[in-house]
Amino acid sequence: MPERVVPAAWEALPDRVRAAMLACGEESWSDIYRGVATKNKTWRPLRPPVLTRADYREITDLTAWLGDLILAACLRRASTAGELRRLLGVPEGYVEFLDGAEPLTPELLVAMRPDVLLSGGVPRFVECNIDSALGGAFDSDGIAHRFLAAYREMGIADAVGITDAGSAVDARFHAMREQLDLPDGSTSLVLFHMGSDYPDTQDGHTLIRLLEPVRDRGREAGLEVVVRPLEWLTLDAGNRLLAGDVVLDSVLRMFIPQEVPHGAGFDALATALGKRTVKMFTSTAAWLLANKTTFAWLWQDVDELSTPDAELLRRHVPRTELLDDTTASSAIERRASLVLKPTGTYGGSGVVLGHDVDDATWRKAVEAGVATGGHIVQEYVAADWLDMHFVEMATGEVRRETVPYCVAPFLFGGKASGAYLRFAVPGAGSVVNLGQGALTSGLLLVD
Repeated sequence: MPERVVPAAWEALPDRVRAAMLACGEESWSDIYRGVATKNKTWRPLRPPVLTRADYREITDLTAWLGDLILAACLRRASTAGELRRLLGVPEGYVEFLDGAEPLTPELLVAMRPDVLLSGGVPRFVECNIDSALGGAFDSDGIAHRFLAAYREMGIADAVGITDAGSAVDARFHAMREQLDLPDGSTSLVLFHMGSDYPDTQDGHTLIRLLEPVRDRGREAGLEVVVRPLEWLTLDAGNRLLAGDVVLDSVLRMFIPQEVPHGAGFDALATALGKRTVKMFTSTAAWLLANKTTFAWLWQDVDELSTPDAELLRRHVPRTELLDDTTASSAIERRASLVLKPTGTYGGSGVVLGHDVDDATWRKAVEAGVATGGHIVQEYVAADWLDMHFVEMATGEVRRETVPYCVAPFLFGGKASGAYLRFAVPGAGSVVNLGQGALTSGLLLVD
């Protein structure tokens, strides 16, 4: 059962508008979700989540502020990427293409996407992803755009002022152009690698076709964009990076820079970066800032922060501490109020919610976390749940259910642009994990 369901933007819409939006969803869900990368083959939502513009602005303003605090916490401890890597306990070579001498600067915050839970309507930041490879931008953009287009066609959107939250895909290209100082017509590569957990990445040709709309958005932003897998890259005689016969000025890296398959393409990219014949968005040093240890550092420093910074931390970031021999006993005793997380993983891998397991399972998880190192324990957030309507794809049955959800707004170059919404499906309980069938959506805004 949900922790609580707080009346929100959806509930504030007139009954006739909500009914019309759901009717539109029953007619259009198949087209709206066609081509969306998902492992769920059973359910589709009949509408996107909605927020007020004020709520969205608050979350995105807080995101920018939190990014500054994370960078400041790192700078109190390190000045370069190499120093930071060692302090985080990240093995050498684990983060690929990392320049250990790179200084830590605000430029590393150019691409951000936090995971935000609302608790009593208050945003609580449980993670903050900082990197170019922020999943969900393409799908969330498309879903929001297609829902909005359907509502406009029916006359719903204009009647109550429904809009989208901007395009994350467009904003990322513009931020890349600005940070890398790319002139019109520069050649740029949307780069992925094959065989990841993301659907449809086993075959390079399939994903090239899937990402053609992203390529086209990059071309509209003034870049000559191509899409290729890492495995197909080569070098010319001048150590310039090639995608086929295209000499590349820049690379938009669309994969997490760890556990990357090595081979000729990997070597070509590494050489071009080392020779500085190509620029990459973003530097993999940004990925270090996303390490969850930084949340524990913020709480270690809370008494040294300014009053506004400390108030932000206490109100919007759940208390977080490193798991080690000195904190394990307390963590075991506080099972129901804690979440155990590995510090350097992503996608929910290795996360254990204390209230979802028994004492023996929790103790075993905590002891394993101490033994392996690289774990935090974080205060459990009693999150609000979302009242949603779903259609069962096989039968057409519509079901209304309250489900847990997560809001993940995008900031590129400090500009808020869209959001990635994830929510559980009927019968899934408190799990919001794409690998276990959670669904995704874009976000629409109302007054």
